[in-house]
Amino acid sequence: MEKRESLGKRLGRFVALVATVFAIVSAALVTQRLSQDSLALLLGLACGIATMTPTLGIGFLLWRREESRRTALQTTPAASPPVVVITPQALPGYPAAHPALMTPEPPVWQWNQTRSQRNFMIVGGEE
Repeated sequence: MEKRESLGKRLGRFVALVATVFAIVSAALVTQRLSQDSLALLLGLACGIATMTPTLGIGFLLWRREESRRTALQTTPAASPPVVVITPQALPGYPAAHPALMTPEPPVWQWNQTRSQRNFMIVGGEE
């Protein structure tokens, strides 16, 4: 007994056949009614699109590869090198610095207490 194809497959083939026949009949009717200039324009447009398609396809594939590489780099964190802090030992004969013995640094606002007069020279003006 022969197995029949599914309804969806047969319906898809029928729709494709009807669409192909419609496209051929429409193209024949349009080309008979258009002027030579309009046909030349349509043919040039079709050839331009056909020429551009492979380049766009290659560009799209390269863009997708770059995006996948970029997302792969973002998901895998870069290994950071270990940080090793070595504290020096106190020199023999010197006591360890105690916070009470250290002199406090002056606050930042005391650094620029003296302001100098600014002199401006106007170039191109008359004195």
